[in-house]
Amino acid sequence: MNYFNTMERENTYRHILKWGDKREEEVGYHMADLIKAKFGLTDNDFREKYLPGLETVTLEKPSLLKPRQLEFLSDVCGSENILTDDLSRARYSCGKFYGELLDLRLKHVPDPPDAVVSPRSHDEVVKIIGFCNEEKIAIIPAGGQSSVTGALRAPHGGIALDLTKYLNRILKINSVNKTVTVEAGIFGPALEEELNRHGYSCGHFPQSFEYSTVGGWISARGAGQASTGYGKIEDMVVALKAVTPAGVIETRDFPRTAQGWDIFRLFAGAEGTLGVLTEATLHIFNHAPLNTTSAAFIFRSFGQAVEAMRTVMQSEYGKPHLFRISDPSETDVAFTTSGFDGTLADKVLQMLGFRRGNCCLMFVAVEGEKAYARFVLKKIKKTARAGKGMFIGSGPVRKWLAQRYSSAYMRDPLMDLGIMTDTLETAVTWENLMQVWQAAHDYVNRRPKAFLMIHISHVYENGANLYFTFLSPMERGNEQQDFIQFHRGLVDTIVENGGSISHHHGVGRALAPWMEGHLGKNSIDLMQAVKRHLDPNNIMNPGGTLGLK
Repeated sequence: MNYFNTMERENTYRHILKWGDKREEEVGYHMADLIKAKFGLTDNDFREKYLPGLETVTLEKPSLLKPRQLEFLSDVCGSENILTDDLSRARYSCGKFYGELLDLRLKHVPDPPDAVVSPRSHDEVVKIIGFCNEEKIAIIPAGGQSSVTGALRAPHGGIALDLTKYLNRILKINSVNKTVTVEAGIFGPALEEELNRHGYSCGHFPQSFEYSTVGGWISARGAGQASTGYGKIEDMVVALKAVTPAGVIETRDFPRTAQGWDIFRLFAGAEGTLGVLTEATLHIFNHAPLNTTSAAFIFRSFGQAVEAMRTVMQSEYGKPHLFRISDPSETDVAFTTSGFDGTLADKVLQMLGFRRGNCCLMFVAVEGEKAYARFVLKKIKKTARAGKGMFIGSGPVRKWLAQRYSSAYMRDPLMDLGIMTDTLETAVTWENLMQVWQAAHDYVNRRPKAFLMIHISHVYENGANLYFTFLSPMERGNEQQDFIQFHRGLVDTIVENGGSISHHHGVGRALAPWMEGHLGKNSIDLMQAVKRHLDPNNIMNPGGTLGLK
């Protein structure tokens, strides 16, 4: 059955809200059956899209930039790089946060910029920010627009500064220092492809990899699937160049210094509130995919899998790069949607005590020098066996890697069915991890026809992340408020039980209300003081990003 495989015009709300290359994904047989069982849907629910957003984009808010302001921007960047039409402004008004996608389906664009500006060089960015600071015009830096935190909205209007059209080059690959210097608007695939040609890898592969940029990775303090081995993006940054209203900040590529604060770290996680990143120098890693070793394990419970994972991380024999556990709910969905139900392998596992609804999958991959990769994987296998895990081959890891980017496309057809689907993530210490995991499930289970899947995908000596994916039928006619209340309650539950408000998605505006309570007033005051110095007129991504005023 081919559900929802249609095309539409590019000037529609739907075209803006869709992910990636804008293709329409199908809901496969097994997934459709699961959705019907979980949410009580029928074949009739699959025949028409709910809130499809097929209307032509029109904005209620006109551009408020004055003719002389537009003339200045045109003189700097060229008139062809200044866009003020409704469609362009709508495209740059949002990222991929659920609330924003729902707005688009409801034909609502609440916070569009007044113009989209594409500077051609670092020097043009300097001129634009200097002018906007004098004129008190808001600036929202824009990369791949994959933010899921509401960080790209323009509640004060102003300009969306598109860094991807021109500021997308690799400036230098330094084989002696093993670094790469790039412009901030370069997309992940372009960077990785060129590095591979030289025998290197960037080591950073978030699910948004195909449609996100280095500047965005740094601004949100992102993490890729191999972060357990390579670190998060802030661990990879060596130096950067940023343009602020107070002037240019440029740090140097020393390996380490003791010269006061690490200034560049102010911009890692700043989400455009301090200035615009134009260049970054990153660590790079040897590209040796044939050396990679991998293994999948199955455990009888989430607690057993977590304890084995903790033991691996604290044993000091080496770290895997990919390290992932799917909890029982996510494991069950993976088995069901892959057609595993009722197979001989399924029956054998259950006979061995790996019961559906309790058992968990663990995926491991180790990269690097060949002997090292084999040694670490051998140690992990021994630890997993001691923790009552069973090795089930490397095939499941390869299958997961093959779909790691395409799974993001499933959100659109789920929303077409009227299903609320969004994600949250947290960082939590080992001692609090099981408590946060259980509390989140308890909270979601109190909502009728709600379903929660949780996995761990970024792991440290003292703890890990928990990544939450929730699904539930929308309350039709009250979609936004229903989501806001449910989302708020889940965040409260995570924080109250010992989790952070974010691990790698960033904060944006969606999580800003929790910032002061989570960090403390003194920390927020410190952040506000830095912003006042670098951005005295509050033009950089204003309107509550990070909880700043």
